[in-house]
Amino acid sequence: MLTHVFTLRQDPRLEGELLFMDQYVFSETYTNEAGASVTATGSGVSKNVPARRVGASTWTFTFLQAGQPFTIRDSSGKVVSRDSGVLRFEATVDVATGEEVGFELTVSGPHPLFDQDTCKVVAPLLGTASADHQTARPLGSTDAAMGYFEYLPPSYSPDGDGSPLLVVTNGYGENGDGSAEQLSNLLFTGVPRFIDVGGWPTDRPLVVLSTQHVEDPPGFDFSPCDGVDPWGGSCAMQLQHDRGHASPAACTTPAEIHDFIAYAVAHYNVDPSRVYLTGLSCGGFGAWEYLAAYGDSQVAAAVPIAADGRYAWASVGCALGDVPLWAFHGGLDDLVNPLGSTVTMENVQACPGVDPQAARLTVYPDLYHDGWDQAYSGSRGDDIYTWMLGYANP
Repeated sequence: MLTHVFTLRQDPRLEGELLFMDQYVFSETYTNEAGASVTATGSGVSKNVPARRVGASTWTFTFLQAGQPFTIRDSSGKVVSRDSGVLRFEATVDVATGEEVGFELTVSGPHPLFDQDTCKVVAPLLGTASADHQTARPLGSTDAAMGYFEYLPPSYSPDGDGSPLLVVTNGYGENGDGSAEQLSNLLFTGVPRFIDVGGWPTDRPLVVLSTQHVEDPPGFDFSPCDGVDPWGGSCAMQLQHDRGHASPAACTTPAEIHDFIAYAVAHYNVDPSRVYLTGLSCGGFGAWEYLAAYGDSQVAAAVPIAADGRYAWASVGCALGDVPLWAFHGGLDDLVNPLGSTVTMENVQACPGVDPQAARLTVYPDLYHDGWDQAYSGSRGDDIYTWMLGYANP
């Protein structure tokens, strides 16, 4: 429930400058499958304060937020965390040029949620213990040529039957140098984040290894894609494809994926017939390109998300369908062309002998360059994990 009461008035000293006040109250409750819940509430007043002149054409605009903007309670009503007090934002602007020449934030009162990940705050209340089973493996600490996060489910054993393996490739924003510090970039989104915040069912049998791509110096040359709008991401993916994935590459390369899977199968007690691959954006492109290069030699199914597979299709055609595929894309994506998934999968689906269940396409029509959280969480009813586990290599 959310209510707002807005008041607008004009500042007589600055033509066209409107001042506003917003009195707000909200309450939202989230419940997990076990019936545990958390409630987030907030109330307060946000308002502009009349600007003050500090120079010939320079004014300072002040915004105040007072109250308890965010409070979290557990199922019993006990307060888990509460922000309260006053936030004062001051921006100094030269109204003649529109340039902001100063900014200051003053905080009074406790605001613990400023410095915390809200998902991690509520994880002990709603989540699983999945984070306890995820370990950083920085570059150089193992024999792998990549740094990665390792998730071993409680069912994993170094002896006996091997567990199924899921290899996860990262988006461009999660690239790093593989160090312990930069490996944490992987926790910003996707599968490793769900594990980190307790959003991963610990009874899911998959060993999950989430890799980090290193973009070697001096970095990928994106300049041929300057000014390409929309779908500059598709332009960059085509560049990397046309350059044969030569270093420095922006996205995880087919050879990196191949070599990492070989390392994982050799160093973990996993079932080599049940190896699965997924990646988002740049990592999804790497997955497409890997499938074009290596087919079903290592993986039993793949889920590329928000990535362009048209260049992989142009390379190998119907051979791309040798591996069961489920592609996802946001229909409003303005970074990577949705045709990169739709055209590719429609082509695969039209190949002789392709099982429709092994060549699936899901487009979220209301999403932009995202969709991975929805696909990985299953929040829109898509269970990629049961689907993947239904396939095995001979």
